[in-house]
Amino acid sequence: MRGRWLWAPLPLLRPLLLILALNGSALAAKDARPNFVLLMSDQWRADWTSFDLPKLRTKTFAKMAAEGTRFTRATTPAPLCNPARASLATGLAYPKHGILSTNKQDELSELNQTIYQILRTSGVRTMTVGKDDLTLLGKMFGEPCTHGAKSAHPLCGTKRSVQLGFDDFGRCYGKEFVSYVTNPVDPYMDALDKCGSFEKYKKESEACNLTGFISDKGYTCPGLSELKKENFIDDWIALKAQKFIAEAPEDKPFFLQVNYAGPHPPFVVTKAMIDARGGPREWPLAHNSTSLDAEAQQLVRENYALLIENIDQLNQDILDAIAKRGDLHKTYVCMFSDHGEMLGDFWDRSPIFEPFQKSSPYQASVSVPLVCIGPGVPAGRVVEDPVSTLDLASTVLELTGATVPPFFDSASMKDLLLGGEHDNRPTVSTLDYGLHRFSTAQRRLEGGHIWKLSCCKGVCPLGLDLRSGAAPPDETDWERQLFDLTEDPLERRNLYESRPEMALALRPALQSNFASCGEAAEAGVGPTPAPPVVVAKQADAKQAGQAGRMPSKPSSGFLQLYHASSDADDGSAFLQETWAVAPQPSRCLSEGDATLRGIAAASDRRRSGSVDLCGRCTVHNT
Repeated sequence: MRGRWLWAPLPLLRPLLLILALNGSALAAKDARPNFVLLMSDQWRADWTSFDLPKLRTKTFAKMAAEGTRFTRATTPAPLCNPARASLATGLAYPKHGILSTNKQDELSELNQTIYQILRTSGVRTMTVGKDDLTLLGKMFGEPCTHGAKSAHPLCGTKRSVQLGFDDFGRCYGKEFVSYVTNPVDPYMDALDKCGSFEKYKKESEACNLTGFISDKGYTCPGLSELKKENFIDDWIALKAQKFIAEAPEDKPFFLQVNYAGPHPPFVVTKAMIDARGGPREWPLAHNSTSLDAEAQQLVRENYALLIENIDQLNQDILDAIAKRGDLHKTYVCMFSDHGEMLGDFWDRSPIFEPFQKSSPYQASVSVPLVCIGPGVPAGRVVEDPVSTLDLASTVLELTGATVPPFFDSASMKDLLLGGEHDNRPTVSTLDYGLHRFSTAQRRLEGGHIWKLSCCKGVCPLGLDLRSGAAPPDETDWERQLFDLTEDPLERRNLYESRPEMALALRPALQSNFASCGEAAEAGVGPTPAPPVVVAKQADAKQAGQAGRMPSKPSSGFLQLYHASSDADDGSAFLQETWAVAPQPSRCLSEGDATLRGIAAASDRRRSGSVDLCGRCTVHNT
């Protein structure tokens, strides 16, 4: 009886068993790799969190620090928006990706392989929203968003988004860009136009009406934005991010990069931000700034704080969206910034530059906040060794199971992030454009102290803009600075002359244009080699031995750019470093290509080179 009773219902159970089996197979096939989210602010300096300023309400940053690992000495590879973001996207140090400045028309070359392309190829859903500064989003000053009505123009904000490696995207320009256009030219402006608020956005600069303070009036903004909270640019970016998270497929991991427009100037805030602060606050004034109007400083710093606090809360909303879909336990999240903000520091000792904005080798400009959470990340850990946000590129790839290209300058922080020891790599931050030509290196040296070397052509700039009437510095001069950041975090005592051994220990880490620091190479310490010769080769095995000689016609496949530093004639010398790799059959390069500008900038300025992958390569002395 017992056996018949057990087997009799089987015909009825078979459909249920089949459903269970199919569901089990589906679960087994689901990609178990973690998600990764990058929350990147624009122009948020490292010492503006609640850890340094208790009045600043960065609750989400503090919560993530309690649940994960905080890096107190994170630096940017380049203290300027476009180059810093290009380094993150490509894993290449400045200036190899070819983006030297914030010139919007210098777009990231299609020859550069991005981490987004690599992630997408590996099966990760790739998403981005906000200001990424990698390319223009359409014609720069031309026509408004057309929504496909005119085939000659891309959909609003879609230019090259798929080519860069994104599956979902809501890209927009930063806050300052609206002053250059008359019509909506990105999805954010288009959304404002649909609700009748685009003209309000264009007029926001009128909220910044103090004069006689600094030349960039985007800092002194006593007026309020007329936009509703949900229409403010950072709120719009966060809402778009939450939508992407909610709609991301559940059968594969996702990557999301959230690129806020703030707290970058103009420092215009909303009534909602004022209401949320709980009352007026007084902020510490800028370092070495006794001649800088104190009342104006308070306005600048209060609005800067409000913008930071708003983004901090928006980041909590994004974490909540990840938790709502049940993925927070398997998602890595890093909160950081592209670079810092001078905020008037050293006003009294800066006769040439106004110490606001960025583009400076000082810590306020190159140092950024960084905190990460995720599976295996130790809770409450604080890493006080220097790290670079450049290394987030390889970290994302390795933790999501994607392959890190061998030519990346980015070195994965996976082991460090999961509790390992710091390998004492130096961090480097460089700019080499206009009047801003410097490279800095930081590293833990003697006695466990963090030392920093800055070598600058002309002078070490203290900000982005020249003071009114100031003469540009002489670029034939050099300024050299050495600081013991452990003892002197405000960089007030230059020890370059008194501690030359520390400077010599750091010089080899500087970007090659600055490795000499304007001095002859010291024997046995950080040699300054002959400038590299830039050449181009096609990835064709039959021509692998033709070092420095171009084939008469390009073949299909990968085009690769190499630089040589020896006279080997077997082609091996050209495999020392890859500048760019991308599948571009029959693509010709010219001197105007952004990637080649980056290569030229990375080479010694006594040499110039032109490379044309359609048949010739020349390098000559000038």
